[in-house]
Amino acid sequence: MGKNKSSRKSSSKMSKKRRSSIALGVLVCVIVAGVYVATKPGVKVPPVAPATGFLIETRPLMSDAVFIGRVAEAYRIAAEIPKVIDSLFCYCYCKKNHQHKTLLTCYTSRHGSKCDICLGEVFYAYELYNQGKTLDEIVIAVDKKFYRPYRKT
Repeated sequence: MGKNKSSRKSSSKMSKKRRSSIALGVLVCVIVAGVYVATKPGVKVPPVAPATGFLIETRPLMSDAVFIGRVAEAYRIAAEIPKVIDSLFCYCYCKKNHQHKTLLTCYTSRHGSKCDICLGEVFYAYELYNQGKTLDEIVIAVDKKFYRPYRKT
């Protein structure tokens, strides 16, 4: 009979260990699932604004392959959504200073690679485009964010 008691104690210890292991496994799974859900990229909303159409700027864009990093990404975006970028005024005032037609003109040359304003406008417009904003909403938001009075230098 003494053996029976000790075998119950050891099976009780085993079941406690087993429950602890299962609980730990469940906890790890919950944490991993929580991290996955928290870091999962948002669902890309189909844009309302058409990204193509008749363009004001008709010259070809420079290839993003000529550049690296952030600048290459800006040139890639300009090529992906030319109608949106062509609808924007460039607030570095290259229209007055360099006879550019629209923001898209900045990406037909190296100008867009050297100008933080041009880069900023493209990235902001792309962010809005991916949120599903209309072309009008994008133009208004970019104008609101980047407008600054023109000063002759």
